[in-house]
Amino acid sequence: MKIAFFGTPEPSAKLLEALLKESGIQVQFVVTNPDRPKGRSKTLVPSPVKEAALAANLPVFQFESIKKEKENALEQFSKFDAQLYVVFAYGSILPKEVFSSPKFGSINLHGSILPDLRGASPVQTSLWKGYTKSGISIQHLGEKMDEGDIIKIQEVEIDLEDDTGTLMEKITQAGIESVIPLLKGNREKAFEAIPQDHSKATYCTKIQAEDRVLDLKLPAIDLHNRIRALSPDLGGYCRFREKRMVLWKTRPSDFSDGKIEPGRLKRMDKKALLFQCGDGRFLEILSVQPENKNRITVADFLNGFRISDEDRFE
Repeated sequence: MKIAFFGTPEPSAKLLEALLKESGIQVQFVVTNPDRPKGRSKTLVPSPVKEAALAANLPVFQFESIKKEKENALEQFSKFDAQLYVVFAYGSILPKEVFSSPKFGSINLHGSILPDLRGASPVQTSLWKGYTKSGISIQHLGEKMDEGDIIKIQEVEIDLEDDTGTLMEKITQAGIESVIPLLKGNREKAFEAIPQDHSKATYCTKIQAEDRVLDLKLPAIDLHNRIRALSPDLGGYCRFREKRMVLWKTRPSDFSDGKIEPGRLKRMDKKALLFQCGDGRFLEILSVQPENKNRITVADFLNGFRISDEDRFE
């Protein structure tokens, strides 16, 4: 099948690279978000999808707003004979004139089991909510976000130690395994699909700056879920010795001492440190980042800061 690919971040690039290895799939062109400034130098950096496309000598199109530039986009895309557009984490909404233009329309890979968690952060939100299962939904693209008919669903198990990075890897692999068989071989009509039950829809939004602030009065499992939902890219933070402390990785602990003081630190040995949550249970700290410092293990944190049982997270 002849396709065009729309995507931007690293998971999208992994799917694109997998599609390029399949002899029965011809990627004719790629659409990705514009290069963005990065670091203190503000050097423009291409998206992972652009890098993968250029490495494969594929035509690449970038639009600040494909909705505002749809006439130009349609003109450029019409020079190719792609039968289907494949979208995975492109980062911009495609206008109907664009997604309906190929012979078989457009399909989208979404990182949840629709109609649950429609929106911008399904992977993070599934962790935040403490799900034990999520998955990938392949759907026809429609005018309203994530409301298209479902072509295929593949479930993914969520382990207690998963964070957004590891769960995204699982979901990306599930997407690769699901979409490639659909695109191989000859096709005469669009994919058969089942309408969603819109009455069961739930929604999620982009993670905001205030979501990173950790409420230490929450139960331990809720705090653990928030921290792993924010890792490995954002991190949740609290205060330690009047400075910001980012918590990157934790795990639930069975330790208990009967006294409840949320934020209280408990040093177990030279390599283990716990903090107490609002329900009296403790989380073991595995990775932190003190203000103006690099991310470090808890062993390095203990050695560098001389932690005692009198210390607190605030």
